[in-house]
Amino acid sequence: MLRSLNASSQLSLTQCIRPERWIGVSTLIFRRYRSGGHSKRKPQINHAKGRPSMDLRLDHMSPRFEPPQHPWRASHHSEFRGNHRDGFGHVTKPAVIPVISKADELPYFHDNVASWTENSKTQERLALFGIPGRDARKLLDTFVDDVEAGFLSGPKEYIHYGLERFSHQQDDKSIDVIYSTIFFSWASRPENLKRLETQFGVQTSTLDRIASLTKATNREFLGDEFPQARTFRRKFIMHVGPTNSGKTHHALRALAAAHFGVYAGPLRLLAHEIWHRLNTGQIVPLGVEVDPNDKAAYGPKPEYIRSCNMITGEEQKMVEGATLLSCTVEMLSYATKYDVAVIDEIQMIGDDIRGGGWTSAVLGLVAKEIHLCGEETAIPVVQNLLEHTGDELIVKRYERLTPLTVENKSLQGDVTNVRKGDCIVTFSRRSIFDLKKTVENRTGLKCAVVYGRLPPEVRSEQASLFNDPDSGFDVMIGSDAIGMGLNLKIKRVIFEALSKRQGGATISLPVSSIKQIAGRAGRYGLHDSDSGGTTTTLFDGDLRRLRKTLPMPYQPLSFARIGIHALIVAKALAILPPGTTVRTAVSASEYIGRIPTHVRYMEFSQTDQAYDFIDKEWPQMSIEDKVQVLYAPIPWRDIHTTRIIKRLLRAHQEKFSVTLQDINDSEPFMDTMESIERHISKLNVNEQPMTKHTQSRAKFKASLDKLNFLESFHKILVFYSWMSLRNSVVYADSSVETVKERLEDVLNWVLVDMSRDGTSSATELEDVRPALITPELLPETNLQHAQCAV
Repeated sequence: MLRSLNASSQLSLTQCIRPERWIGVSTLIFRRYRSGGHSKRKPQINHAKGRPSMDLRLDHMSPRFEPPQHPWRASHHSEFRGNHRDGFGHVTKPAVIPVISKADELPYFHDNVASWTENSKTQERLALFGIPGRDARKLLDTFVDDVEAGFLSGPKEYIHYGLERFSHQQDDKSIDVIYSTIFFSWASRPENLKRLETQFGVQTSTLDRIASLTKATNREFLGDEFPQARTFRRKFIMHVGPTNSGKTHHALRALAAAHFGVYAGPLRLLAHEIWHRLNTGQIVPLGVEVDPNDKAAYGPKPEYIRSCNMITGEEQKMVEGATLLSCTVEMLSYATKYDVAVIDEIQMIGDDIRGGGWTSAVLGLVAKEIHLCGEETAIPVVQNLLEHTGDELIVKRYERLTPLTVENKSLQGDVTNVRKGDCIVTFSRRSIFDLKKTVENRTGLKCAVVYGRLPPEVRSEQASLFNDPDSGFDVMIGSDAIGMGLNLKIKRVIFEALSKRQGGATISLPVSSIKQIAGRAGRYGLHDSDSGGTTTTLFDGDLRRLRKTLPMPYQPLSFARIGIHALIVAKALAILPPGTTVRTAVSASEYIGRIPTHVRYMEFSQTDQAYDFIDKEWPQMSIEDKVQVLYAPIPWRDIHTTRIIKRLLRAHQEKFSVTLQDINDSEPFMDTMESIERHISKLNVNEQPMTKHTQSRAKFKASLDKLNFLESFHKILVFYSWMSLRNSVVYADSSVETVKERLEDVLNWVLVDMSRDGTSSATELEDVRPALITPELLPETNLQHAQCAV
């Protein structure tokens, strides 16, 4: 959600020193004024790590701390996201993210508390929350004393303050959040409020604000936010196992046998697939006996047809008389009663961007029987969530239906070893097209492509081309988007690399991702012979790790995610100082509010850009509208696309009406799409083969620039559809949906056109250099251009 607050280059802070550079972190350090101006302690050793903690003490510093006069005047930078400049213009290094064992929770807590209180971000945040500087210093010093004296470390306190969180998996801001929530929980306890006022002279108004903020942001009992689900005892059945183990199949049979039921998954593609299968009788209801080896028994049968509606973030399909629903997780209703619910890909409950949807589903679905399908990594967090709800939990484990083996050799960097039925996985859009061009030129095999930026409908079309033995597209090249939501007849998965670029750094693929992607090979029921699948790597250097990774057990999730609550943000704004931004109010939810130990708030992609727009350019809108924009499918990193979406949001604010014309005013989106449609139509009318001798073909040249332009147009239309479902008065132009469908056809045609025999636009692409398939250079291509969202 919101990352830690960083120092502004315009902050006016008294008696500060230049940042110390120690263990890769730059901090502003303020002298604590206890003990007559001299430190009680020497720099401490973090016994867990065997190195000094960040607890530096500097003598001869002023005892006063004044809040910043103009906080956040300058631009905001994500905390510890790569190198950035601090308040003095110095380049700082990323923080070292600690790995803390269970035994080291309390030592770490004690050793680093003073460093946390003296960090400039901590003090700036308190100022933004309306805590005067003098009171802040008294509160922080007393907090350090109590922690170091062990007053917060007893068995009861360990549970009350959630100290177990220190040994969970950490990220670049989680330690800051843990200390902050402990601080506010400590300061708001009745016995401490009285002591802080009478013994230490903290103002009553400051303590009242702390108590009010802590109460307003408290979400310790998340289950209570769903009162209807608390009226009866629900039965949960977890179906867990690897890819291609049949876990979801069993749950869907229970859904097909239910009178009222719902399926919820992570992707529009999955929701559409289940909707189609139920409406065409492709799911055998539970209780009907079939021969498990008779694949024809699972084909369309009229007697198994169940009328089903579909609702996703961008579209609705209604069937008369339907009592079943297929939807994306975020579109679930918590007021509707169901007999059976199926929640797919439950491991996404820990996803930092979308996990809150799965957490809400587990806590809030009003259903007698709820099936959770996915990896066993999610078992501990589900158990923790249900610990206080009184619901029943049954866990069923499944094994893979067909074998998956690692081949003895890699492709040794030679793409001529690619064969029909292969899927090459790489992690940047640029690398996908590099490999597509190289494989097609050197092997003569045509390649379908799948990557996150493609609309789901186009991904599905590309998957159909690959699955059809008569289409001529015998190889799939894709990103990790192939790991979910597509049924692909992959015989062999080839990893171009086992690392990818993310958040400005190169990271190794998680074990679960490698296992899930590799598991797409040899899908049961999709091949004439279910002899299994194989996997290998493009280069020798990755093969050993692949072979070592696949047998590894899944690592359990440390926590589930929750989203922000508009009502809580509104309550916080009423308590915080006048003029407080939404950014600060959302920050208060995360840095003050008590939540369960095994839960964290979600992150928002490109938070700074979103909040800057909401607070500066959309100030008159309601809190509900502002929070909605945080969740909207806006590609903030895509400057060109976001600029147009901002224009639509301004039209929303100014005239409460947004149309297709607003989208097309300054960019020739429609002209570009229609010119390609005319070209397609001319080819179809003339029934001319698309060869290099076709005159009309020569007039069109597919390029990644055109593809990128059309993909941006589709993102904008998706945003419009998403907003239309939530505000049909402002976003009322029904023609947008028709244009979106036309555009998806055009996008798919452009991709296919890039592989035409003899005239492949892939041989003419102006913005793609020939791929140099060597272990040294191809990963470098990835690292320069990797940006692919699933």
